[in-house]
Amino acid sequence: MKKKHTPWAYRKGKGFLYRIPAGIKLIFLLGLSMAVFIFGIYFLPISGMIIIFFSLNAGIKPWELLRGSRSLFFLCLGIMLFQALEFSPLGLNQEGLMEGIFLSLRMGLSFSTAALLFSTTTMGEIQKSLSQFETFLKLKNLKTSLGISLMLGFLPRFFEIWEDTDLAWKSRGGKQGLIKLIVLIPLVIERMMEKAAEMAEALDFKGF
Repeated sequence: MKKKHTPWAYRKGKGFLYRIPAGIKLIFLLGLSMAVFIFGIYFLPISGMIIIFFSLNAGIKPWELLRGSRSLFFLCLGIMLFQALEFSPLGLNQEGLMEGIFLSLRMGLSFSTAALLFSTTTMGEIQKSLSQFETFLKLKNLKTSLGISLMLGFLPRFFEIWEDTDLAWKSRGGKQGLIKLIVLIPLVIERMMEKAAEMAEALDFKGF
């Protein structure tokens, strides 16, 4: 059975995107993620093609970037229904429906862009680039690069913990549905807090 990749986890590869310095990649991809919300709807297909191009060049199937986005899908579905339905009188607001669809597309593209960044860049590479920029600005004593890299590192870590917890749930015969979310979300939050405490203790030990 082919192993599925954890959402937002780093994958080894040899594409062009892997050779770009992490700092430039971080600025470009996060800038692209924000641009889908700033510019008009005509920018959406352009950003989509950019994501698909870099994804294929990195050896990643574009639809794999959406792994872990199930909750985002239900959120987008809720937004579209909220925007589209009119209750007084009962009817369908086509303009609101289109706004909900375009907002959902923007959220999906932003999610895919972030997934592409973390799939092709390690936390070490990000911290190194941020540290060099920090040194250039003579702000090394603030240790901003460490804080930002730790913050970014918690995003893929969440998916890693969720995948492990979800696998344990399924191995015990657990089923999909609201009960699963009620049970797993507190466990994942608790595990994330434990990871944060372990990291804080390690940093304290190293004198940070």
